[in-house]
Amino acid sequence: MKTFTLEEAKQDLDKVLEHANEGGTVILIGEDDKAYELVATIYTKPGPRKPGSAKGKITITDDFYEPLPEFKPYME
Repeated sequence: MKTFTLEEAKQDLDKVLEHANEGGTVILIGEDDKAYELVATIYTKPGPRKPGSAKGKITITDDFYEPLPEFKPYME
């Protein structure tokens, strides 16, 4: 684990990212003394969308279009 201030991280971002890519944990200390943890992850681009993949997962009840009880005073 290595600790950097935000200013140090801005000046030597390559070094910070290299440490994270090697599996190390990077802690960034902000100006307000808050700590931020930087962890490298593998990003995989999502595949193409499949139309109709949610079919059958959503149901609408018969009273869906009925007025809500909370709005009854406004409707009178």
